[in-house]
Amino acid sequence: MNHNDIHYVLCKSPEELAAAAALIDQRDDNAHPLDHQAFARSRAVVLAKTIAGEIVGCAAIKAGTGNVAELGYLVVSPLFRRKGIGQGLTLKRIEVAKAQGVALLFATIRDENHASRVNLLKAGFHFWRNYLSIRGTGNTVGWYYLALGDEVDIVGTMQTLVGERVPVS
Repeated sequence: MNHNDIHYVLCKSPEELAAAAALIDQRDDNAHPLDHQAFARSRAVVLAKTIAGEIVGCAAIKAGTGNVAELGYLVVSPLFRRKGIGQGLTLKRIEVAKAQGVALLFATIRDENHASRVNLLKAGFHFWRNYLSIRGTGNTVGWYYLALGDEVDIVGTMQTLVGERVPVS
């Protein structure tokens, strides 16, 4: 399979959304269960589909309003990993976010998730800081951002987003 055999499309139907949620539910690194209602409220869900129409990956721009948006829910089926699909899903989400008028994208990545960190950095994201997880797990979570507009107060926006979280030195 080559990269041209995968198409990145916006989720258009309840059936596709259910299939994407099922893919997320089956992930092997499930740190916490998917909140299906929150997932359904995503601003956009991007699907990676084979030419035959099989959904082999998905990722979302999470719910919210305004010109700041969070990326999340990126999952690629185990048989299709290490083929650039995660990168394709991220690049498509950036394209969709720009079209929606988003000025700043951010994402949070568990410290041990090397593949996701590399994916974001390759797509042009910048590392902000590490913080302790607010879930009480003791995990370190890295925050990343990508400015899509020229007039973005990155420092002020990121400080507002992280709030009272405790930085990890």
